[in-house]
Amino acid sequence: MSATRTCPACGYSGTYASDALAEVYHARHSCAKHRQAIERARRRVQRTQGRVRRDCTHPRARHVHGTRAAYVKDRCRCTDCTAANTAAGRAVQRAQTFGRWRPFVNAAPVREHIRALRAAGIGVEQIAVLAGISTSHVRELADPGRNGNPRIRRVRPETAHQVLRIRVDQANRAPRSHVIATGTRRRLQSLIAVGWPPDELATRLGRSSAGLRRSMLSRSVTAQTAQEVSALYEQLWNLRPPQSTDHQRAVVDAARAFAAEHGWLPPLAWDDIDTDPDPRHHTEHAETDDGLDEIAIERALAGDGVRLEHLTPAEQDEVVRRLTERGKSIRDIAQQLATTKRTISRRRASIKAA
Repeated sequence: MSATRTCPACGYSGTYASDALAEVYHARHSCAKHRQAIERARRRVQRTQGRVRRDCTHPRARHVHGTRAAYVKDRCRCTDCTAANTAAGRAVQRAQTFGRWRPFVNAAPVREHIRALRAAGIGVEQIAVLAGISTSHVRELADPGRNGNPRIRRVRPETAHQVLRIRVDQANRAPRSHVIATGTRRRLQSLIAVGWPPDELATRLGRSSAGLRRSMLSRSVTAQTAQEVSALYEQLWNLRPPQSTDHQRAVVDAARAFAAEHGWLPPLAWDDIDTDPDPRHHTEHAETDDGLDEIAIERALAGDGVRLEHLTPAEQDEVVRRLTERGKSIRDIAQQLATTKRTISRRRASIKAA
């Protein structure tokens, strides 16, 4: 049976497996050490009770309690924030001990990615929102500096990860940013080609008929419009429009006739409605005397879904040359023409050699 002993001098209590062990080990305890432990615990409680809890007052970033960010940025000294700061410091010390501490990484890949995002229509403020960092920090990262010497050469690994994880797609664009209207226009045309009346599409989109026509005629639309049209297209492309009444059948027939008159293609005619070249243009050429198809070149320069493989070697060189003159980087050109950076680099080398 276990035995408990209490020191009459300092109040220390200990539980032992047997009376014999209690008699041996209880006499070895140190009253001074016990009193020091009591004093340390009392001071710890006093420090905890005297800590100030501060809520985040930043207008954009909302720091959560129990994190090192709240400890540093908001100067919160609550128990949770203090513990998080202590844990972060211990993690850094451990990483330094084992040679795994990487406080900063090269900022060049981050700067290139920000440039690619901005070229795709994702602005600085939207990048800041998606990455969870300040707009001013994104502007500083994007600044190439004078004479090729950027202001920021190193960033935290967490910042680099937050920026590099942002993908170039429609969902990440700001609602009011402008994107190329090719995919939006083709989706609306395809729905009309299968019989969906334009007025019905405008109603489902919450727009006027005039607004829908503008979206079909414009070279660019807002990212919000592109997303709404894409969602409606996914909902209706394989459904037949209602034809239960004579009026419904009449408007469906009129929509199909109008689409046929303008040569609009149904949804199944496209493999990739955003990037595939228009099949009607395969037989329509506007070649110059030097064998260049200016229509194909202009569409490639405008980013109208033309891939590098769709162009002849001479047209590929001409497109790469013009894009280079416009200040496009190898990464930007490769992304616009749906090819690799190595291919673009070879094209540039062959142009310079010629």
